[in-house]
Amino acid sequence: MLARQFNRRLAQRDFLSRCALFSGLQDAQLDELCAASHLLELPAQAALHQPGDALREVFMLCSGSALRYRLVAADTRKIIELVQAPQLLSLGEVFGGQRYVSACETVAPSIVLALDVRVLRRLVRQDLALSAGVIDALARRQCAIEFDVTGHHSGLTGAQRILDYLIERAGGELPLAGETTVELKAKKKILAARIGITPEAFSRSLRELADKGVIVVDKNRIHIQNAALLETAPSEAPQRLSFSRKLRGARGQDAQHLAAGELINLCGRLRLLTQRLAIAWALARHGIAPAEAGIQLRQRTTEFERTLAQLQRADLDPELARALDALATSWLAYRAALFAHAPESDARRVLAGSEAFLVAADALTTLAEHKAGGEQGHYVNVAGRNRMLSQRIVKFFLFQDLADVADIAADEVAASAAEFDANLAELRRSGGSLPQLLAQLDEVGTQWARLRTALVPSVERMRRSQHVRTVLAEGMRLLRYMDTAVKLYERLTREP
Repeated sequence: MLARQFNRRLAQRDFLSRCALFSGLQDAQLDELCAASHLLELPAQAALHQPGDALREVFMLCSGSALRYRLVAADTRKIIELVQAPQLLSLGEVFGGQRYVSACETVAPSIVLALDVRVLRRLVRQDLALSAGVIDALARRQCAIEFDVTGHHSGLTGAQRILDYLIERAGGELPLAGETTVELKAKKKILAARIGITPEAFSRSLRELADKGVIVVDKNRIHIQNAALLETAPSEAPQRLSFSRKLRGARGQDAQHLAAGELINLCGRLRLLTQRLAIAWALARHGIAPAEAGIQLRQRTTEFERTLAQLQRADLDPELARALDALATSWLAYRAALFAHAPESDARRVLAGSEAFLVAADALTTLAEHKAGGEQGHYVNVAGRNRMLSQRIVKFFLFQDLADVADIAADEVAASAAEFDANLAELRRSGGSLPQLLAQLDEVGTQWARLRTALVPSVERMRRSQHVRTVLAEGMRLLRYMDTAVKLYERLTREP
């Protein structure tokens, strides 16, 4: 019993020291707060306080997430704050009254530290640094409220509101390149209410940001693509993109015009998806999360057919249109191989189908580049080729056992790696004066080295499944980095 109490006291002290407000306290002060507090391990939707409750305890979120709200007309919730980082909750109420006026509950399973409010208030009166920390926290909260009032409710689009929220969750200042990952710990309905839009608008806006390459959605994780947030016009201080106004577009028309860079990128995406489809098929055969792999195969099939349909609706050059029609016809055979209920020996057929279809998709992309003309269109194709190669390497890594083609796989991986290196060198020479593009290519180089290291067997990942997961994770990160680079080159084709 004493050991358990001692361990809980250590945990309380550890949680207090992680909170920015208490990180500078002396040991004696931390001990005093620990003695006046107790830990709560709470499930989702556990109430911490309700309007009118006497303010005897103040709650500090240690892990998980919590929601503060007010009940307005017809018992409608008006969200005040969604908290997902260690901090004191309801800070303004704690130092501004004797009873709570808001309601607060956990959103996910959480650990909360309940502090005696009298002890906290006394320490704040006695310690100048602690009182300054409280003022700073209240000031930041006030600024956040002002931002909500003047920004989120002044005609900004849903995409801009979501982007602002994600950047705020990421800390505000993002690196020039690479990615910043934000984990969403609340349901879509709560997040939508937090930023003042409907859940349906939240989903549409999230999709818009993903389509523009600004974010990558991976379940409840959002990978912000830092370089894609910035304007492509060269300048000493790159400016952040704005989604403050809705884009006008001719949606639903029979024929749509595609800019040169966008056309090359879309054709190149078909080339990429030939490899991603084969990877999903191979994962299911490896038995690594087969249900999820099956879902991925269907999702990527849908993405392929959506991209194909977008190109078919476009106003294409006749030669390009004929090449696209031939590709659509050959897709039916590849699709049949991917979804055939065949024995594992048919892995060779899927692998051969992916390679044959890749040749056709690559020819289509190269033709799109030639039709577009111009140097920048060439770089969109080269960057897109490396985007595809990042996944072709992963594909052969997975198929070497399934199709019994270890020697062939080793040769193809080596050839793809050599081409990736040559293409990356060419792209680096083309970077010009765009700082975020140069920085992004450096990030690509670093991540490329990580993938090459992951491909080599190691004593740290003796199990095949562990090795596969490592290669997949590094390959996916490289894919995201290369996809952002392609998007930056595509934007440059639009520059005057």
